[in-house]
Amino acid sequence: MDEAPQRLVAVLIRDLIFETKITSTAGLLGVSVKIIRSAGELAGILDQGVVGLVIVDLNTAGPTAFEAIRLAKTHSGVRVLAFVSHVDAELAAKATEAGADEVMPRSRFSAQLPALLSALGSQKDSGSGHKTV
Repeated sequence: MDEAPQRLVAVLIRDLIFETKITSTAGLLGVSVKIIRSAGELAGILDQGVVGLVIVDLNTAGPTAFEAIRLAKTHSGVRVLAFVSHVDAELAAKATEAGADEVMPRSRFSAQLPALLSALGSQKDSGSGHKTV
């Protein structure tokens, strides 16, 4: 019997250095990641039912960040994690208002990234057929 495939991590980010950090960490852990640039792109993969976590970089995603958070929360079982510069309390508050499950400073997100991705990697979804991106 085949093991159920992993859930996908969708990442809304425009910072190429941090994007590389996320994708390389995910690759080492065997976690599927899809980098997205817009809420419309997120909508397409959410409708496939394979997304378990949406990560949003509040500092680089702009207004799309809040649209993406609200969109993700309309899908059952999708967790939203947003990160932001520790000095930007206003963006953090707006993300919480939009429905983010957790908002954390960029430094904490960076330090906890392997654990965050590992936790999702241990959650399986039945029947999606998605493979590592």
